[in-house]
Amino acid sequence: MSSHEAQMTTSTLRFEEQDPGGVPTGRFATFENVEFQPLGYSDLADKKLGDQVVISLRWSHARIVESTIPDLTLGGMASASSLLESHYSSKTIGLVRGGWLPSGLALRTNMVVMPDRCTITELVGRFRDGQKPSEGGEDFLDLFQGKRVRINPGLYALEGSQGQRPSPEHVADQWAEACEKIRTALPLAQLTPEAARQGIVGLLNDTHESMARGEQFLRQVAPELQSPVSARRRVAVWNRVLDVARNYGLSRHSLVVIAALSAACVANGAGPAKRLIKPSANYTAENAYNALADLRALEMLINLYAAFPQEQIMLCTGDKNLALFWAGLRASGFAWRDGHVTYTLSPVEALLPNVDQELVSTYLRA
Repeated sequence: MSSHEAQMTTSTLRFEEQDPGGVPTGRFATFENVEFQPLGYSDLADKKLGDQVVISLRWSHARIVESTIPDLTLGGMASASSLLESHYSSKTIGLVRGGWLPSGLALRTNMVVMPDRCTITELVGRFRDGQKPSEGGEDFLDLFQGKRVRINPGLYALEGSQGQRPSPEHVADQWAEACEKIRTALPLAQLTPEAARQGIVGLLNDTHESMARGEQFLRQVAPELQSPVSARRRVAVWNRVLDVARNYGLSRHSLVVIAALSAACVANGAGPAKRLIKPSANYTAENAYNALADLRALEMLINLYAAFPQEQIMLCTGDKNLALFWAGLRASGFAWRDGHVTYTLSPVEALLPNVDQELVSTYLRA
């Protein structure tokens, strides 16, 4: 951290001051109950997962428990903003309320972690019986090691491995497979009880109709989104996406519709939404399912935030595009009202660029 070196756990931060030549000065401070503020879209856009992390971190509500720095008094509270230059990489990202953090930095006491399939694959490749091979390099995922992390394997079972809606039997197989992999990698992990598996089957049934409508929607609009949409056609394609959504009974603010609008707006096909949808001329049911499964994971996260406002919940993913889309949505205000989830979206301009902002405002207000 510029002139400081930091050693971190999930809630403790220790600063060791260095002089301009990198030599420790002997001055240090340790903070407990550190709360890192989530990062946003622009903080991730130019990052490559797996590279060493360089990010601006903001943190607050930390208690000073050790200090040889006169300005930092024991027992006092501290907040700060600093540049983290870490030798740790971040192959997985924690999606949290308000944005994202490298997975290990997002971890909190009693937090429920929902790893996606690529995260579980990363865990299996990284740990064996809770130990990490010395040649594995250092990653923020290593902060999961040796902790009783609460892990819900539901996303692994919900998506399945067949590119289509899993049967109840396949859900059971995938749940068991995920649990076995997690136990092998992190023996101290506290897995969600087996009884919760039936909730996944129920969720599949509850979302079956909306997934089917989403598939029809994507298969109709995806071919039109394959090539970059010219400035001349952009408004027409925008309106076309909304018309098709209405024809299939989809909310104009559903995540799949926003993703399609974003794919139409971002120039040269460089946006995360287009990379999630992966439009093509011959768009298949499996293509649609894969995209919708990713978006359903975000919808599940939104629902959990609304249903359990006091719970700390993280969706852990190795998919940068999914993380960028989540950060770009800037979802907030999660609540249950009249049996429905409500929330507010304030998309960053990078997610819906190159169209008149009044058109975007009208869409968001509708």
